Amino acid sequence: MLQAKTNDGKLITLATLTTSEIAALKTRRQFYCPVCQERVVVKAGTKMVAHFAHLKKENCPSSEGGEGAYHAKGKLMLFEWLQRLRLDVQLEAYLPEIKQRPDLLITIDHKQIAVEYQCARISAKEIRKRNIGYQRLGIQPIWIIGANHFRRLSRHHIKLDHFQCQFLHQFTPQSPLTCYFFSPDTQTLIRFHDIYITGTQQALGKLHFCKLRNMNFLDLFSQDRLSKQKLYSLWVREKSYFRMRPRNQISRKELAWQQWLYLKRTHAEYLPSIIHLPVSAQYRMYSPLWNWQSRICLELLEPLPIGGHISHVTCMHLLRQHIISSADLPLTHSGSDPIQQYLLLLTQFHLLKQESLGHFTKQSHLKFYSNVEEAMKGDKMLLDVLSAKNTAKIQA
Repeated sequence: MLQAKTNDGKLITLATLTTSEIAALKTRRQFYCPVCQERVVVKAGTKMVAHFAHLKKENCPSSEGGEGAYHAKGKLMLFEWLQRLRLDVQLEAYLPEIKQRPDLLITIDHKQIAVEYQCARISAKEIRKRNIGYQRLGIQPIWIIGANHFRRLSRHHIKLDHFQCQFLHQFTPQSPLTCYFFSPDTQTLIRFHDIYITGTQQALGKLHFCKLRNMNFLDLFSQDRLSKQKLYSLWVREKSYFRMRPRNQISRKELAWQQWLYLKRTHAEYLPSIIHLPVSAQYRMYSPLWNWQSRICLELLEPLPIGGHISHVTCMHLLRQHIISSADLPLTHSGSDPIQQYLLLLTQFHLLKQESLGHFTKQSHLKFYSNVEEAMKGDKMLLDVLSAKNTAKIQA
């Protein structure tokens, strides 16, 4: 912990003191945990951020999990940044009602924001527990991931695994998805906006790097978006990789999907271009885009005659094992629906016609390909159509 109490109840933050001041305190004062009131001792070496530790292992929320030098350094930097902005911020405030201790607790106009700086992997159960606790008290949680988990792949792509997906934020139903990373080594906060999950453990979006000293608190809530033209141009490469990627070293789930395709008498290289299209709500699905979209197309659409009926409810039933529960994504708004987004995309190619909110009729047949070169040309043509439609919409 970075803070402890003296006998007279004064809070001391060791990391803000000089080496000589810390040495003087060690000889003259005793310190106590602000949570459990037990004795703690000063830890102030050359490799660690100066902090306090319990004399012995205690059953105390402040000692759960521990923290390394990277986490302590980053937490302190974020605290000092918010102080410089003259915000009402507390370091390691304990909330007895829920027995939780966020790294930072900000109060603005009687509203509170809990900032968790997460540098170590913790269980999904623990993340849910903390978020539920904050929501019980009407506190907005914001999770910032340590940049030790940040892996950039290109200008617009990063690695985004299941652990990191639990920290996707969507502050209003209209807001783009956002994920935060912070590096105490470079004092840089990284914002990843308007996120589209492209496949297993990868995503594309708009990256923004900013030195902490140049940031305002409201910058966290900016809504930078990719233009649709940029999204579709990037997706041409995603489609190309999907058609050409090696299929010899794959997961068990991917192998099961390929075997399912075989039973349907087709292969990934020959699938219609309308399969594996970007939808912003993909984060709500366990399966990759190509998996669940192909099931809608091959199980439901392909057998239908022209004029046949398909509903959102039917698709939901088919994919019920593929959908992530809203309870597991408490930082986002449950109104985002990947299946509805996909069905609406299909209306843009006149494959479907929307009759009412959740009801559609089939307008044309699916086009399968005979070779991968033909498929890749079809993919580019389809995405060019999407881009042109979006441009026309903006100009109108």
